[in-house]
Amino acid sequence: MKLLKCSLVIVFFCFFMVAPVMASYEDNLSSLLSGKILLDVSNNGEAWYVYPGDFHRYYLGTPNDAYDIMRNLSLGISNDNFFKIVTSTPDRFKGLILLKPEDAGKAYYVNPFDKSLVYMASASDAWSIMRQFSLGISAKDLQTIPIGKIILNDTGQQISRTWQYLGWWGKINKNYVPVMLEPKNDSKKLGTFFVSNTIKVLDIKKDDIGQLWYQIDGGQYPGAYVNSVFVSAIPQPAPAKEIVIPDKVIPGDYWVDVNISRNVLTLYKNDQVVMATYVSSGVNESPTITGVYNVWFKLDKTRMKGSPPVATHFYDLVDVPWTMYYKGSFSVHGTYWHDNFGTQRSAGCTNVTIGDAKFIFDLTNPKMGTLNSIRSTIDNPGAVISNHY
Repeated sequence: MKLLKCSLVIVFFCFFMVAPVMASYEDNLSSLLSGKILLDVSNNGEAWYVYPGDFHRYYLGTPNDAYDIMRNLSLGISNDNFFKIVTSTPDRFKGLILLKPEDAGKAYYVNPFDKSLVYMASASDAWSIMRQFSLGISAKDLQTIPIGKIILNDTGQQISRTWQYLGWWGKINKNYVPVMLEPKNDSKKLGTFFVSNTIKVLDIKKDDIGQLWYQIDGGQYPGAYVNSVFVSAIPQPAPAKEIVIPDKVIPGDYWVDVNISRNVLTLYKNDQVVMATYVSSGVNESPTITGVYNVWFKLDKTRMKGSPPVATHFYDLVDVPWTMYYKGSFSVHGTYWHDNFGTQRSAGCTNVTIGDAKFIFDLTNPKMGTLNSIRSTIDNPGAVISNHY
């Protein structure tokens, strides 16, 4: 990676405090380059902004694109609070664009390298600063940072955001966080999260009093909501830079790579990344098996039971969803009993969120049609599962 100059430009619609991450890999550029503008030196210097709120990169194709991101991803801040930031500038503000609604919407970029404030008088200023101070990056490195997109209406207002791998991953930053049925404080409480929990954010909603809520995958509460102040972005799951396609993969088929040491599952179509996500692999006492296998049996739900000495503990789980067996009782499946993805947690299987498990299940062979279960055959072979450290 070549350093050209340094700085950054862009903005955020809300504020995310970045907490200690569950895993910090030297090659996980989604967090290492948080808040920076990147120029793709392999592709005519295309510019991307790595947003600290979700560690995704947003494309800055034109001055208008930069302006739209500034307007829709900015942190509004009062004059009093702005003065406090000027005098101290905590690390959590690095890489943010601050807007002062009480001062004609003036915009300031917090330089992620030295925390200095750079005033941007206009969209053209933002564009100029972005091009003048940036960080060069190769296409190969850039591809390990997932893409985020802002969906705008005809007036340029954000109506939604999308993420390359169906959402982004965060960590609960406080104990006893309520999980709600709807995005509001007086909704029905479904359960509680703790600082040990990691969650996948699927959508963002604003309630009647302006609070932001995250709709989440599960784990225990798929589709539920958590107040955004209790969630901090973590390094996003990154596919390998170098892909080794197993010999068993049939050209054109989807296949699954599980990096056990990093607890990252990547779904590929040939050599193209379709999705990368955090999973939970087997604990040391009952590890996930390594090797290359084919799915031999798929079920939309099944019962799983285990007991010592085969398992480390007794368990009896009914209706485990989106199950794909690939070696005896080893499988990739949806998980409804915990939200500790990215860690060793299972009895040997690969635990996946409910939403991610269905996505993988629907794309991979053997094809189910209208059946509830199916065994692979020569004519309808099972997808390749490659487990490794």
